[in-house]
Amino acid sequence: MPSIIESRRMGVLALGLSLPILWIVTDAVVGKDVSPPLGHKNYCQSTQIRSTRYPDGVVEPPSWCIMEVTQEAPGSIGAVTEIETRFLDPLLDIWAGEALVRVEFIHLGIVRIRLAPKGVLKDPTDGEMIELPRVRQPFTFENDGTTFRAASGDVVLSGTLSPLKLTLSKRSAGEDVVLWREAEPMAWNKSATWQTLEPLTEAKIYGCGMQNGYFDHTGRTVNISEGGGWDAGGRANPAPFFMSSRGFGIFRNTFSPGRYIFSEAPVLAHHDFGLDSFHFVGGDLKAVLGLYTSVTGKPFLPPLWGLWMGDSDCYNNKKHNFTTAKALDVARNYQKHNIPRGWMLVNDGYGCGYTSREELESTEAGLTSLGLRMGLWTSTGLGNATWEIGVAGSRVIKTDVAWVGDGYRFGLNAVKLAAHLMTNSSDSRPYTWTVCGWAGTQKYAVVWTGDNSGSWEYIRMQIPTVIGSGLSALAHASGDVDGIFGGSPETYVRDLQWKTFLTVTMSMSGWAKTDKQPWTYGEPYTSHNRKALELRAQLTPYLYSLSFEAHQYGVPPVRAMALEFPEESWEGADPEYLNYQFMSGPSFLVAPIFKPGTVREGIILPSGEWIDYNTGRHFEGPKVLGNYEAALDVLPVFVRAGAIVPMWPLMEYVGQRESIDFLILDAYPRSTSNSAPSSFTIYEDDGYTRKYAKGEVASQTFHLTTLSSGDIEISISPSIGSYDKKPLLRSYLVKVHLDAAPDVVTKVLQGKTIVPIATCEGLNKPTWGWAMDCQKPQHGSILYIRTSEISLDDICILMVEIKETGVEATSESLVV
Repeated sequence: MPSIIESRRMGVLALGLSLPILWIVTDAVVGKDVSPPLGHKNYCQSTQIRSTRYPDGVVEPPSWCIMEVTQEAPGSIGAVTEIETRFLDPLLDIWAGEALVRVEFIHLGIVRIRLAPKGVLKDPTDGEMIELPRVRQPFTFENDGTTFRAASGDVVLSGTLSPLKLTLSKRSAGEDVVLWREAEPMAWNKSATWQTLEPLTEAKIYGCGMQNGYFDHTGRTVNISEGGGWDAGGRANPAPFFMSSRGFGIFRNTFSPGRYIFSEAPVLAHHDFGLDSFHFVGGDLKAVLGLYTSVTGKPFLPPLWGLWMGDSDCYNNKKHNFTTAKALDVARNYQKHNIPRGWMLVNDGYGCGYTSREELESTEAGLTSLGLRMGLWTSTGLGNATWEIGVAGSRVIKTDVAWVGDGYRFGLNAVKLAAHLMTNSSDSRPYTWTVCGWAGTQKYAVVWTGDNSGSWEYIRMQIPTVIGSGLSALAHASGDVDGIFGGSPETYVRDLQWKTFLTVTMSMSGWAKTDKQPWTYGEPYTSHNRKALELRAQLTPYLYSLSFEAHQYGVPPVRAMALEFPEESWEGADPEYLNYQFMSGPSFLVAPIFKPGTVREGIILPSGEWIDYNTGRHFEGPKVLGNYEAALDVLPVFVRAGAIVPMWPLMEYVGQRESIDFLILDAYPRSTSNSAPSSFTIYEDDGYTRKYAKGEVASQTFHLTTLSSGDIEISISPSIGSYDKKPLLRSYLVKVHLDAAPDVVTKVLQGKTIVPIATCEGLNKPTWGWAMDCQKPQHGSILYIRTSEISLDDICILMVEIKETGVEATSESLVV
C-alpha cells in the first residue's frame, strides 16, 4: 500500500462498454510503479481514499492496475418463463430461466427493480445506504401473454415477455406516458451488470454527484467513481444517481463504481453481479429529489454557526512554534478587522495534532470568547474523539485517510461514525466536511471540491460543480476560498463573493505562499471581503431556512436554473451561460465573475420581473444581459420580484445577540401587471442542538402582495412553535423597494399612526415610524418602515398606499 504522500487517487473507471470486454483503470502511484499488493484485484477494483493535500498529476497507473475482464460467461435476460404476483407482500417476481427480476412499489412514486442473474437476491449495500418504509404499495397486474403491465398510483411498469424488456411510464390524462424504455434486455458478465435504454430524446440529464466542472450530463459519459484529480473532470464526491427533465430519476443501490453513457442509447453500468435500482417518478425535478432522499436520506441540518466562514490551518508545527494556541492570534485578527466568523480547524495538516490536551482546551475557550467554534481534522485518527468532543469542545470534524479506509462503503461509514461521535459525546448536531462522498453522504456531511489552486479557472470550474452537487441532493457543497494553493487578491475577492450565497464555505491556510484569511492582501481587498461576509452574516435566517427546507424535502439551497424554472424555454440564450449562474433559494439569481476584469457576460434572466440587487434597476425577463459592469466589490445579483427576504441585524458571530428580537424584511414588490401574492417562511430553533428533531422549532411566514390598485401589503404572520430562548416580542425593519421615489404621507388606522422619523438614525429604535432613501439606490427608492416590539403570537399587516402624489404608509395589528 503506498504511503499517504505517494498516494494518488487517479480513480479513473474506464468501462469499455463496447462489449464483450470491460476495463477497469484505478489507483496510480506517484513517481514509480510498484508491485501489486496482496489481493491486488480487489485493490485495483476498489477506489482508494485519496490524499487530501497533494493535487493529482498526469501519471500512468501501475501496469498491474490495468485489467482486462472478458465475458467468459456473459448473460442477459431472455424470455419470461414464470411470473409470480404476491399481492399480500406485495411484490412481483419475474423469472427468465434462472434469472430473477423482482419488482416492488416501495412508495407512491417509487418502484424498485432488482436483478439476480442466478436467482438469489441480495442487498448490495446490506441496508447501510437505504431507508425503506415498512409497508409496500399495492399494485394491479395485467398479462396478455405477450406483454405485462403493473401499476401503482400513477407509476406504471410494463414490458415485453420475449425477451423481457421493461418500460417505465407515468399515468397522465388517462394515458401511459413513457419515461424510459429498455432498448436491450438487462445484461451482465463477471465484472458488471448494465441496463441499456432507448434514446432519451429532448431530455436533460442531471445528477451523478459532485462532478467537477459539470452538472448537465446530456450526451456525456460520466464516471461514477472517485478520482480524476481535483480540477474539471475530477470526481471528489460521485453518486450512483441521475435524473431526467422528463420527471424521473434512477438510483443504483451499490457501493461499486460505475459508468453512465448518456448517448443515443444510454448505458448504465456498475461493477456488480446483479442490479438493485430505485426509480423515482415525480412531477418535476424537485419532486424527484424528494423521492430520492426519502430512500437515501434527507440532507443534514447544519448548526447556525456552520453557515458562517470557516478558517483552517495547522498550528502545532514549526511555522507556529508548535503552539496550537497560536490559532487565537488569527481569531483576534478576525475581531480586529470586524470580520464575521464562524469556526476554526486548528490542526488542519498531516500529522499536525495539537500541542497538548490542556492547550487544546484553553484554545477552545479562547476561540469561544471570540465567537468561534473549534474543530479538528482527523488525519491522526479518532482515538481521542470522545474526549476531544465531550471535554475539549470540538464541534467540527473533517475526515481523512487515516481512518476512512478504502472504498465508498468506508467513506459513507466514516461520516456516519463522525456524526455518531458528535451525538454520543455532546448535545450538538453533527457538522462534518468530507471529500469521500457517495449517495447518502448528504445525511451526514458537507462535501467540497478537493485541494485546488486559486485561479480564475478554479472559480469557473466550481460554479457548475456546486450546482450539480445540489442536483444529487448534496445540499451543502463548496470549495476552499481561493483554493489552498496559488491564488491572488482579485480571485480571492471574486471567489468569496459568490460563496456568500452558498450555505457553507471555508478557507485553508498553510499550503500557499500567502495565507488565506480575508485580510491577508490588505486594502482595498480586506474591505471587499468584509462586505461579502457581512452580507452572508445578515442572510443567515434566509440561508438557514433554505437548509431547513433541504432537510425536509431534499431541495438544495443552490438551485440550477432548470430546477427553479422547469418551464422556461431559454429561447435566444446561449445555454452555456446557464452553467455559470444559479438561484440561491427562490429569491436570488447569482451570476459570479469568473474572468479577469469588471464585466460579466451572458446573464440570463428568466421570465418575470427582476431587480438588480446592487442598483435597484428593474428588468423584465426573459432577457439576456450581455455586458454587466461589476467593479471588484460588486457581485451581479438579481432579486426575483415578489421576494421578501428575512435578514439579521449585522453581527460578527452567531450568539453576539442573545436572541433574535429584531429582524429586517427586505421586500421587492411586483408591479401591478402581476399581482400574485408571494411569501417566504423562516424556520428558527436554538441553532446548536438536536432539539429541532424533537419538534422544538418555530416557523413564521411573511407575505408580500401588490394589489390591483397598486397598493402594497406586507403581512407578518405569527410565529408557530417554540424553542429555547425564543423571544416573546420582535421588532421589524421593513425595507420596501419601489420603482420610483414618491412623496410619503401618514395615515391613522385603528389607533396606529405611522409618522415620519426626523432622521434615519431614528430607525435604530423599536418605535413606529418611516423614512425614505436612508441608503439611496441608483434607481428607484427604498421606503423604510420600523415597527415597535410586536408579540410573536400576533399578526401585523402593513399597507403602503401608492398614489399619484406619493406613498402612504399604514399599519394594522391584530391579535390571533
